[in-house]
Amino acid sequence: MRRWIILSLLLLVGCQPLTEMRKNKDIVTAVGYATISEQRGRTNEEKRIRAMRASKIDAYRELTEQVYGMRISARAEMDDQQLGVESTDGAVDGIIRGAKVISSYPVGDSYVTEMELDLSVMDRMKKHGEVYHVPTNQETMF
Repeated sequence: MRRWIILSLLLLVGCQPLTEMRKNKDIVTAVGYATISEQRGRTNEEKRIRAMRASKIDAYRELTEQVYGMRISARAEMDDQQLGVESTDGAVDGIIRGAKVISSYPVGDSYVTEMELDLSVMDRMKKHGEVYHVPTNQETMF
């Protein structure tokens, strides 16, 4: 019986990770995408460069959404007690500093950019840069 208990304990200890699974909880990651063929440009190289830049901007947008949240504005119209046009808009607004491009690569007809943001680095950089007003959730941007 004692052997079974010791064996069970050893098996349970073997299931524990040796290192912390997530090293830094202050790190936020994002992935941006852009289609190469949809870009404006005279040559394929120009379209590819534009797609690289667009995917980076998309990744920045995703980081901003994770840090500051997304503002949703919805509207529904009624005409003679009947539901008419419904619309929903979303907006993201904020300043991201200190983000790093982890990798940028083509996948088929798209370009993918992976980015990482250390929130503690961003917080330190806020103190050294210019101060910009970021609208609060009460202000409407549409």
